[in-house]
Amino acid sequence: MGNEKNKCKKCSSEMKKNVIFGVVILLILILGIGGYFLIRGPVQKECKVKEDCLDKTCFAKDCIDNSCSYSQIISCCGNGECEVGESYQECADDCVKSGVLNEDKTWGGTIHVTGDIDVMEGATLTILPGTVIKVALTDDQNKGSDEPQTDIYFPKDPPFYHNEKITITIHGTLDAVGTPDNKIIFTSISENPTTYDWWGIDIFHGRLEYAIVEYGQGNVGVQQSSDVVIANNIIRNGLGCCIGIGHSNQVSPQILNNDIYNCGHEGIDYAGGSAIIKGNYFHLENPEIQPDPLKGENGIIVYKNTYPIIEDNVFEGLTNAVTFLNNAKYEAKEGEKVILRNNKFENNIIGIRINPGYPEDVIVEENNQLINNEEDRIRL
Repeated sequence: MGNEKNKCKKCSSEMKKNVIFGVVILLILILGIGGYFLIRGPVQKECKVKEDCLDKTCFAKDCIDNSCSYSQIISCCGNGECEVGESYQECADDCVKSGVLNEDKTWGGTIHVTGDIDVMEGATLTILPGTVIKVALTDDQNKGSDEPQTDIYFPKDPPFYHNEKITITIHGTLDAVGTPDNKIIFTSISENPTTYDWWGIDIFHGRLEYAIVEYGQGNVGVQQSSDVVIANNIIRNGLGCCIGIGHSNQVSPQILNNDIYNCGHEGIDYAGGSAIIKGNYFHLENPEIQPDPLKGENGIIVYKNTYPIIEDNVFEGLTNAVTFLNNAKYEAKEGEKVILRNNKFENNIIGIRINPGYPEDVIVEENNQLINNEEDRIRL
């Protein structure tokens, strides 16, 4: 019995010690927190009303729980991005473009290009579906050669001055992918455009899909690499070639399922490489828009020592649907062939034209339809 009493006394003593220890700790915490606030002062509120918050361009502000909150205004002038809902008149700083782009940019809405654009290596220009790019008739940078560019085969063409006309050059990467119902448009700003209002767009890397490109002397150029896809576009109303390929380097892009027409000289002018040219429609709608409606209007010009695969295309109503030219910019490659396969040639003056000096044995013809042409195939 005595031992049990001693045990109870010890338990009671330990409990008192624990309680006292707990109280001491609690006092220390209370004093510490109180001292912290005594030194720090009361909690600072960032705002009471939204007017207390700093203004940020293109952001709406609010005061929520005494803290400033910001939400981006999507269509907003002054943020450097021409977005859907903005206009050239309202947002000139956003929607007018000229000069060098050194970093990734996104274009949307209506863009007014007033001078040469150079998207530098390492930068990507993304163009949103439905974007309209209106190109001015003169270059505000006056950049490029002041020597007139002429073509002896087309003497009625007006001389072209690169320092006066605009070029969009993609040294970096182009990501311009529209949709069937919401195409990207590159066009002239003029209400009465000609086929030489600007030069065109030169693409080093990237994709151009579901777009309309028109009224440029060259419209689309692929000269520097094979890392280019041109697909499902309408490319039309150009003075020279609608697509120029391989004049600076041998390149092998993919040219797929495009509608190519009203090209003053030719639809595609191909000087070097092994491109895939597949599923395109080459035709003529309105020759009167050209300075000389009776000349040109060719489909594809293939230079000597160039080895494309040309298949599943339709050539209709042209002067020469496919011409094999003796001119050569590069050395021949042993064993390489031009594949001309599963194409339809209809109602052309000449379907397949082989100029003097072109090595006919490099052309492999398979399953082509030749319908109602004045001459299906001619060797000059």
